[in-house]
Amino acid sequence: MNAAVQNPSRLVNVLVISQHDLVRRQLVAYLGRSPALLVSGDAFSSEAIARARPDVLVLDLSQLDSHSLHQALDATQSVGARVIALASIREPSAERAVVAAGGLYRLKSAGADGLDEACSQPTATVRAG
Repeated sequence: MNAAVQNPSRLVNVLVISQHDLVRRQLVAYLGRSPALLVSGDAFSSEAIARARPDVLVLDLSQLDSHSLHQALDATQSVGARVIALASIREPSAERAVVAAGGLYRLKSAGADGLDEACSQPTATVRAG
């Protein structure tokens, strides 16, 4: 169980991962406005996940192959974090992998509303979008 669940008054540590600089910057700016969240950074590597030890990983699935997705899910589970995967289109195999790992699969077309709330509740596994 991660520290945010053990101590609900603690800020939820969020790491944003995307291959697209613009997407990373927008997500960091949007999530950084929430008083419940601490955006610890943005990156694209399993090593970054291990260093940041996030409670929640916001993962942009754009241009991410299956192997990279599974690496990110494995690294996230190894630090006890939960994934919120953002997808442009519904990809059933990616959705199954994320949900099986206890994460949230969310279509980008659902917009930003509720993304900060989903991050601040790292034990929720409800699918959105």
